[in-house]
Amino acid sequence: MAEQKMDQNLGLVYTLGVAAGIKRDGTSFESREFTDGTWTRFQRKVPRKMGGYRQMFRDPNGIPRGIISNAYNALNYIFTGNATTLDAFTTGTNFGVGSGPFPAKIMVGYSEFVLVSAATPNFVIAGDHTTLFPAGAKVVFDQTPGSTIYTVSSSSYTSPNTTVILTTAFAGTPTSVWLANTYYQPDADNLWQFDIQYNPQGGALQVIAHPGHNLSNIDSGVETQVLAGNILPGAGNVWEFYGLADSEGANPTYEPIKVDGGVCVLYPFIFVYGSNGFIANNHVDATYADQNFNDWNGALSNRVNMAAGKIVKGIPVRGGTQSPSGLFWATDSLIRVSFTNDPTQYWRYDILSSQTSIMSSSSVVEMDGIYYWMGVDRFYKYNGAVSVVPNDKNVNWLFDNLNFTQRQKVWATKVPRYNEIWFFYPRGTATECTDAIIYNVKDDIWYDAGEAEGARRSCGYTTEVFPTPIWCDWQYVATFGSPATVIATPAGEPAPNADQFYLSGDQTTVFVPGSNFQFSTVITDDFYEVDTASYNAVKNFTLVTATENFTSAPGVGQRVYPVSNGYTMWQQEFGVNAVSDDGTLAIPSSITTCDISWVGGNPSGDTPTGVNRRIHLRRIEPDFLQEGDMTVQVVGRKFARGAESLSPVFTFGPDDGKVDMRIENRESRLIFTSNTVNGDYEMGRILITAEYGDERP
Repeated sequence: MAEQKMDQNLGLVYTLGVAAGIKRDGTSFESREFTDGTWTRFQRKVPRKMGGYRQMFRDPNGIPRGIISNAYNALNYIFTGNATTLDAFTTGTNFGVGSGPFPAKIMVGYSEFVLVSAATPNFVIAGDHTTLFPAGAKVVFDQTPGSTIYTVSSSSYTSPNTTVILTTAFAGTPTSVWLANTYYQPDADNLWQFDIQYNPQGGALQVIAHPGHNLSNIDSGVETQVLAGNILPGAGNVWEFYGLADSEGANPTYEPIKVDGGVCVLYPFIFVYGSNGFIANNHVDATYADQNFNDWNGALSNRVNMAAGKIVKGIPVRGGTQSPSGLFWATDSLIRVSFTNDPTQYWRYDILSSQTSIMSSSSVVEMDGIYYWMGVDRFYKYNGAVSVVPNDKNVNWLFDNLNFTQRQKVWATKVPRYNEIWFFYPRGTATECTDAIIYNVKDDIWYDAGEAEGARRSCGYTTEVFPTPIWCDWQYVATFGSPATVIATPAGEPAPNADQFYLSGDQTTVFVPGSNFQFSTVITDDFYEVDTASYNAVKNFTLVTATENFTSAPGVGQRVYPVSNGYTMWQQEFGVNAVSDDGTLAIPSSITTCDISWVGGNPSGDTPTGVNRRIHLRRIEPDFLQEGDMTVQVVGRKFARGAESLSPVFTFGPDDGKVDMRIENRESRLIFTSNTVNGDYEMGRILITAEYGDERP
């Protein structure tokens, strides 16, 4: 009896045994996986802190709702779409520092016609085009955004020309006219899809973009025009995008290419898609130099309806002998399209599954040739056949708490270095993404971001040239600099215009063209962009001119605050901190073990002991690759459904070999946390010294 009593009080050393992954479904007492975590991933099946992120840009034009990036000639070109604009940015190909945003000029009008003559309110074009210019049709004589749009009163054909009469007079003598029955307009429901294609006509790589009105509703039926523009800027560092139309080829219809789904490229074809299973593609001429984006009537073009549901996403896929090929996700099915090169049927359409679902048009991602996506109640993958991705760790925790009214804001991306697929989603009543479910495809384990700040992202992109992912924030922030003060008009100088003010001294290094400023530090107040800032060295003043008139003229003595404001574009997996204009901040990261007890086994696993005693924790021997201090705290309870209590917080540094404690609970969990600037960790083999405690619960 004495020997048995001594054995029961002898502190035994155990290796902490917790299975990889974070299990949210079920009870914590049931789980042998980690039960909670924030900003922690698993590599080699052991926990480690996720990477940090640094600010690349802040875009004040709106929350990014789609992004694409491409590297060319040592520069990385990034394009994002929001509710109002399509913005361009440039960075290096290794480090995310550069310029932007540059709002693109989205040209008005499509299908150009050269005028035979023009005398207001009439114009004349060659050929019979009365069907294109009926009463009510819209036209422009200048594609510059904001150009006057004219309405057709009538048209008539007298060989060999068509005469068009407008309802209002126009000025000057135009030489061309464009149809403008549809054109880009800002909309809060804009959800952008992008792809990239080389255009032999003009010899330029071009961005293909579709601003679909789909953010609020996955099966929206509002059609919008597909746009195209060069990756590289034109004169004056300006990017111009124009609407695609069937305006070339043997039998042009001159109609705009507009859909309610989206766009993708199956090289060298452009595909568009939308409601009622609609899929269409352009014609690609056999003569390389004659290939263009505006021939949708040639032999290789096609349009079909392949499903009852709306096609919401298309992605190229390996096609083998039938290439190019692509996968197209409908709201109710998955379709494969393949080029056959058979003149009797150039394109083949196969329904791979008529019983799949898709959560959002942005919830598909490819990793190593396998395609993963989130359905409305489970996860799928395609690797030659459609199958379900098993998930018994957090599927209920996800779908029971996902805000389905905001489902179109769900989006997927990948972090290839860690073999991860990320599914961002709005949790609870959130209207933007606040968390992410993560699938590690190599280790076949699930975990999540724990509603960390780094999961508050609206879209993102991973390239094979830029070394880290680029993710965009949906939170509006503003960082104000030291203010300058408006001065009276200097002697002999003209009074400032409605978009100008004078400052004392040389302020040109602060008020740089393209930078923003405000007349207050209230982030919701109006902000303005600097157009020019010129310094007069003789009289020692700076004249600042904005790009627009002020709501009210600033008076003498008014403070002017430089501001870095907008929605942040982050270079993810950069360092271990959050680095922005607000400074360098620590990123909290934590991981919580499963329950440790004698009643459920022992600290190393579920080996039954049959002992109904408390577990007395005497010592923890940390084994971490560690930077900065970490803490450990014990969460205890008497029963699986009992109230929880927290121990004191114990801090240990990178060189501390042990953490001594005297904590006793019937069931215990350990929370390891890193929350210091430059803090980082990777868990190793942790030892626990434990012994039998009291018999009381």
